[in-house]
Amino acid sequence: MRIDATAAERFLACLDVEGSLERVWEHPAYDVVREHADLLGRDIAREDVERGLSGEDTAFSGVGDLPEHRDRVRRLLERVRSNEAAWIDRIEAALERVAPDEDHADVTVFLGVGYDYGTGVGGERGAYLNLHAPLFRDAPREVLYTAAHECSHVLHERVHRSRRALGPDAFEDPAGQRTVFDTVVHTEAFATYTPIPLRRADDGADGDQGERDDPVAEDYAVLSDDDRLPDLVATYDSLRASLGESAVPPDRLFTHLFGGQRLPYRVGTAILTGLEATRGIEAVREAFYCDPDEFTAEYDWVLDGYRSDE
Repeated sequence: MRIDATAAERFLACLDVEGSLERVWEHPAYDVVREHADLLGRDIAREDVERGLSGEDTAFSGVGDLPEHRDRVRRLLERVRSNEAAWIDRIEAALERVAPDEDHADVTVFLGVGYDYGTGVGGERGAYLNLHAPLFRDAPREVLYTAAHECSHVLHERVHRSRRALGPDAFEDPAGQRTVFDTVVHTEAFATYTPIPLRRADDGADGDQGERDDPVAEDYAVLSDDDRLPDLVATYDSLRASLGESAVPPDRLFTHLFGGQRLPYRVGTAILTGLEATRGIEAVREAFYCDPDEFTAEYDWVLDGYRSDE
């Protein structure tokens, strides 16, 4: 495994008129970004980066204020460099705990700037993290945890080749929606679960892990809140039962999966933490190799403790 910061360095150089946007755009980090955008039916061009830097609303929205934050991004880069060897060891250990049979020697974590889809993405080509994300500026250690999260996606994609099930057209028809649901629950459950030992081991190190108002912090807060999980499980059950026979509004499906209650991140991970608690880490490892539709069916019993008897 390696961490490659050259995409972020090239992007920052453009602000200082020391580099060209073309050198940024041709960097393999942005191949990861473009593949993810294609998955969601979004077409990203180099001009979108230029327009984003000008403050326009594009897939690279949010970089218009990069000049005023460039020093913080540079400091974040230095933070990663100073911890690179130790962080790589920790990420590899987290991955090996869940998928010890998978080879991660050629996995690359690309550090870049831009792309407004969360803090990072991961696919077969590697993981990409947007260092301009407010989460990273406010809590630099989240770079470590997010890298583990996205690297889990890399391994999942290499094992399951699930991106073919997640094209934008799949959000439209009943069978496709069920496949999307099962696939996203499976991959996001493991991606959210994988960094948990890292987070527990740090538990407030360097002041990074205080309470924060962001979806990622909420994902982990929900997992330890038995009062909130039953409502999430009820929503999960309702959505799952509605899929397969007739199409649900695509916006509703997308919101439940990636926004709002973020069911795959929260309920999906609750399945894995419950599975580990009852049957151990070996059962979690077996679940990694389940087909996504088998995972949601075979391990549904784990959620029974959050369901009403009525």
